[in-house]
Amino acid sequence: MIKKILKRSISFVILSLMCLLAFSQEVTAPKVTATFYNTDLIEALNEISLQTGVTILTDQYVSGLVTADFVEVDLEKALNILLLPGGYSYKRIDENIYFVGLADPQSHNFLNLVEMQVFSLNYISVEKFLNLIPENLLQYIKTNEETNQIVVYAPQNTIDYIKDLVDKLDKSEPYIELTVYIVETNERYSDLIKGNVFNINQEGIINSFSFTSPAIGFSIQDLFEAEIEMYEKNETANLVTKQVVNVLPGEPALLSLKNLESIVFTTYRNEFRNIESGIEIEMTPTMMNQILQISFKTKTTNLMEVTKDSYLLSESELETKVNLNPNEILLIADLDLSQLYSKNGGTTLLKDLPFLRFLFGDNQNTDESKRMMIFLTATPTLEGVDQK
Repeated sequence: MIKKILKRSISFVILSLMCLLAFSQEVTAPKVTATFYNTDLIEALNEISLQTGVTILTDQYVSGLVTADFVEVDLEKALNILLLPGGYSYKRIDENIYFVGLADPQSHNFLNLVEMQVFSLNYISVEKFLNLIPENLLQYIKTNEETNQIVVYAPQNTIDYIKDLVDKLDKSEPYIELTVYIVETNERYSDLIKGNVFNINQEGIINSFSFTSPAIGFSIQDLFEAEIEMYEKNETANLVTKQVVNVLPGEPALLSLKNLESIVFTTYRNEFRNIESGIEIEMTPTMMNQILQISFKTKTTNLMEVTKDSYLLSESELETKVNLNPNEILLIADLDLSQLYSKNGGTTLLKDLPFLRFLFGDNQNTDESKRMMIFLTATPTLEGVDQK
């Protein structure tokens, strides 16, 4: 019984001593009380070293004058203040040893000053992240594009700053929903449809029609679809297709209307060559406050003339930007449909639509008065394919 009491007493004493030791270490953490006025930085660090009993090592780049007044300031806070003007960093090497130097990747002491941390980006690409941060941080960052990660080699305060940037910039951003309508009509009703679309857009903006999907109400897009439906009932226009694609801001969507035609040259021997002609429209949407800006790159290629040993191909390219309200109707192409027919009949240029995925037949009769109108609407949406 006496042995048990002794064991408990000894355990209690040991526990008390450990708590007292921990408390004393917390209380006796290095504090700095000193005044520096245009003092050489090395001298100031030596003064702090003598006062706190902590060894402060420096590399050959540390120099400059400092001015500061400390009263019972924590050692590491005092170091941060003194080193800030010269862009120097410190790292705790051991319990009572600090190393101070310039965190330059070209310095042989760089690894003695930095830590390493990996950040995974969930919503934006590493390329976009690097374009958004200050350039002087790029020297500390390596990237892994396959895993969408950045690897940071930097002093701890710089790592903390980059972490804060990751938290602020790596945010889920809304997709932009692009809706494409391809309408077939004739030259007479083409002008009428363009005029009505202009009026629909004006009425929608003036009367503030909803740009979302309300429980009650309608949008400019609803009015446009009702208008096209009316033309279809009157057999003056035909909605060939309506397709929707979701893209992230800054990412392109491609509308390709191409015709691949085989040409035979008969010079010394028969030679086959495939010539691609038609139109490509690359659309890249971005958000500017509540306005959508869409950049267009249009490339048109026309096969003009074919002889027995050569051919003439004309090409033109156009780049432009337009601003529009969400759901506003934009006419992006008004094409003479007769120019899209191949010799065998059929709208062969419409056979290759990468994101529309729509197939057209080959048994249509050529009508030189027919036109193909391509309309586009764009609106932000939180629905889309998986993000990066």
